[in-house]
Amino acid sequence: MRVSDLQPAAYPQSPSVENPNCDSHRLFTNEFNKASFIEANGDVEVVWNEQYKYWAVPAFAEQRKRYSDLKQAHCDVYGCE
Repeated sequence: MRVSDLQPAAYPQSPSVENPNCDSHRLFTNEFNKASFIEANGDVEVVWNEQYKYWAVPAFAEQRKRYSDLKQAHCDVYGCE
């Protein structure tokens, strides 16, 4: 399945899709949100994460891992609250 196949909906039913290079998700509450995501990141393949109920993007896995590792290193030095 691709991002373009997802159907925008009002929150809380809107699809939640991982963003690259961070630990956030994008909610598709309307077609503009979805089109903006596709323009910035391409029409990437998405996979449903049943445990956490969001759409994961396998193509972003390496970028998100690198971000998480850097964030953890920062927390190790300065602490996290």
